Amino acid sequence: MEMRPMFRKTATVMLITITAIDLSAGIPCAKATTPLEQVKGTVEGILALMRDEALSDPLRREERRAMIMSRIDARFNFKEMSRRSLAKAWKGLSNEEKELFVKLFSELLKNNYSGRIESYSDEIMEYAKEVINQNKKTRAKVYTNILKNGSEIPINYVLMKKGEEWFVYDVDIEGVSLVRNYRSEFKRILSK
Repeated sequence: MEMRPMFRKTATVMLITITAIDLSAGIPCAKATTPLEQVKGTVEGILALMRDEALSDPLRREERRAMIMSRIDARFNFKEMSRRSLAKAWKGLSNEEKELFVKLFSELLKNNYSGRIESYSDEIMEYAKEVINQNKKTRAKVYTNILKNGSEIPINYVLMKKGEEWFVYDVDIEGVSLVRNYRSEFKRILSK
């Protein structure tokens, strides 16, 4: 599936985003209880991976990619992303079809952005704020910016809480929701 041009523009941002969200899953974070703290722990952990000279060796490329992907799997709620991306069509799927869709959709996302994540080039992350939904205390949004070449690229992580952990189920990059973007694509495909 080809990405829309507007979404392609922020591919580098997305690569940092997807990998960044997940590193905190592999890092013990006894004090990281707020959504912002967990996102920051993840982002900083991924940036540390990307800066690790030993892991930049071409012979260790697959190892680093595997480390990134396992962290993505642990931090992202791909089932929720899938459900929201399919919207009403989700209800019409059998449990087996849902499982297969989640598997394929998560692979699509990871494959689309894994190479871009690896092209990280010392961008700086700014952690602006978090907003916890007052009606649903298990929903939150973390606002961040990537600072690159004198410009700011806003990235907002939409999270849901399970236990003490916060999991990403949508990412807004420059006002474009990943889930909404795929929902419109899937709706167009399903209508055919």
